[in-house]
Amino acid sequence: MKARTDALRGLRILVVEDEALILMEIEDMLLELGCDLVGAAPTVAKALAAIGANELDGVLLDMNLGGEHVLPVAEMLSARGVPYLMVTGYAARSGISPRLDEVPRLTKPFSLQSLGAAMTDRFVAHG
Repeated sequence: MKARTDALRGLRILVVEDEALILMEIEDMLLELGCDLVGAAPTVAKALAAIGANELDGVLLDMNLGGEHVLPVAEMLSARGVPYLMVTGYAARSGISPRLDEVPRLTKPFSLQSLGAAMTDRFVAHG
């Protein structure tokens, strides 16, 4: 795990998550992995604003933001070339867009090790 953690050190990560307790847990994990937290966005509008205002190395994107479709966020990330991971509590594919179904997913709940591995595969290999 050490090599994976070192690979993530200093990455600028935005977390798009609407559940406060889950967000705090993810933030703790990201800090343990050595990432720089750019911020958190609980809504599509706040996510779009954060993406527009920050240099990002990756985004953890919850599939369901209080019933809001995250497709506009995913489209903006793709347009800017920012890699992202879909983070969800749902076992099935999104049903929102076939494009989102192709994005790597991390199913909640997840461990520090699985988060680190998924982020390394998606964010480090991407760059």
